[in-house]
Amino acid sequence: MAREIGILTHSFADAYNGKTDKIYGGGLERYLYDLSCIIRELGHQPVVHQLSASGSFHQEVEGIHIIGYDSREKGLVDTFNLMSSETEGKLIYASFIWQPIRYKPGSLGICHGINWDNPMYPQEHKTEIAQHIQAALRQLKRIISVDSHFLTYCRAVCSFSDPEQIVLLPNAVDTKEYTPADTIGRPPETLHIIYPRRISIERGIVPMMLAADRLLDVYPHVTIEFAGEVIDDSIMTKSFRLWLDSHPHRERIRHQAYAFHQMAEAYRHADIAVIPTIFSEGTSYSCLEALSCGLPVVSGNVGGLNDLIIDGYNGMLVPPTEDRIFEAVSALVESKELRLTLGSNAWATAQAFDKSIWGAKWSKILSEFIS
Repeated sequence: MAREIGILTHSFADAYNGKTDKIYGGGLERYLYDLSCIIRELGHQPVVHQLSASGSFHQEVEGIHIIGYDSREKGLVDTFNLMSSETEGKLIYASFIWQPIRYKPGSLGICHGINWDNPMYPQEHKTEIAQHIQAALRQLKRIISVDSHFLTYCRAVCSFSDPEQIVLLPNAVDTKEYTPADTIGRPPETLHIIYPRRISIERGIVPMMLAADRLLDVYPHVTIEFAGEVIDDSIMTKSFRLWLDSHPHRERIRHQAYAFHQMAEAYRHADIAVIPTIFSEGTSYSCLEALSCGLPVVSGNVGGLNDLIIDGYNGMLVPPTEDRIFEAVSALVESKELRLTLGSNAWATAQAFDKSIWGAKWSKILSEFIS
């Protein structure tokens, strides 16, 4: 018998910018779309419940029913707890695992990567989060973690008796869709760098902009594309647009937010990918997609990126600072042999994270959960 499976999250439809008729272009949203597809393949109906900065709404997007809860006055945690109390049936808590959520017994949780690993956060805040995670472990049947970072964190600061309560299931990539480009006919005199990330602080946009200034100055044959969503009213978006519009090398910089189905082609036009996350990262979709397209990746040594990049084998793993990013990208710009070697190994790495493997494992988890 078909069941309704509730997915509770802080974001899915684009309630940041009031465009609730489309899915926001982030990794969390991509994950939940794929998870919804698996639920439907099993004969059940996913319903996404989400926070909204654009007022309450009911929306149908790509066959998925979405219910938005106005969080502007009540507050994020209180609204999330309201979603939890009002939603019937089987529940998957797909975000906010670090918050004081009241979970329904027997539910699943998902950790998409630790987002409290900012070294600037105060110790008191991190202590509170450890208490919230311990509470989640007491209440949830199982937590799916996309990276080993969270699993190690829980083993270090929490107590739980069942070693299978936390399931390590990395994110995935469709290796048949994300394939290396045919470089025959590509102009040899240009080199294209892609930053396939949201324009946000945690995704390393500031050190990337600073490194881009230097790269564009030193290498006149380099172009850089910022391929990611923005939140229109944020200070970071306004700062980025000001930097972009006034840049002395504006003609060699591009900003474009792509739909999910357009990203493979964006990678195939690139020679190097940069994933300069400074905190809050799981096993990044952007990193996996770049690997699958045979791109050498310069990556911050943060969170789940350490599960994907082996320094000097399939990419370059560096502290996410302007200097280290500039040095690593420069080494790749100056050595075609290094780009080709790392790119070949990148493609081979991605095969171990194929989406079919992820789907089979999630199908097994959901079948046990629903039954």
